[in-house]
Amino acid sequence: FHSGSPRGRRYTTPPDVTSLAAVEEVERVVGHPMPPLVRRLYLEIADGGIGPFNGFYPLRDGPGMLTDYVEFLTCESAPTDPPPTPAGVLFFCFEHAMSGMLLDFRHPEGQMWLWDQGDRHKLDLTFPQWLEAWLGGCLTDQFLEPRKLQDESWVGSWVCEELPPSTFEVPDSL
Repeated sequence: FHSGSPRGRRYTTPPDVTSLAAVEEVERVVGHPMPPLVRRLYLEIADGGIGPFNGFYPLRDGPGMLTDYVEFLTCESAPTDPPPTPAGVLFFCFEHAMSGMLLDFRHPEGQMWLWDQGDRHKLDLTFPQWLEAWLGGCLTDQFLEPRKLQDESWVGSWVCEELPPSTFEVPDSL
């Protein structure tokens, strides 16, 4: 349970569990079943606000996992924006505004993705492994870095546009 939870929410007690209907709605919209351990957490522990960083997103409450998923996949983006995440990959929790985790429902156990400053990296890490790393106190950048995969990852070109050739000339006296 986190008192500083997703998107500025503040809980004094853990949120209630979610309903089976809410879980089934997410699964219907996403087109994949929710990974079993994730499903149990939402149905038996709480509808968000628990877990690493600022806690897992709630499923539907306000800006929740499902709302953000639909919005991100359907919004019009500028040519410089990153492409949308693949269908079935949802924002799951955020460390801060520019860094967080995504959960891939296409994988039976839920594959984790890292969102970092607009770049996204598919990780060689399932949800149970990620949760175990957090509980063991080793969910760090050093832990995640070697688990980044190339397939489906996207890294933006954050390099400045090429500058025109310099017109500066070195004086002959040097």
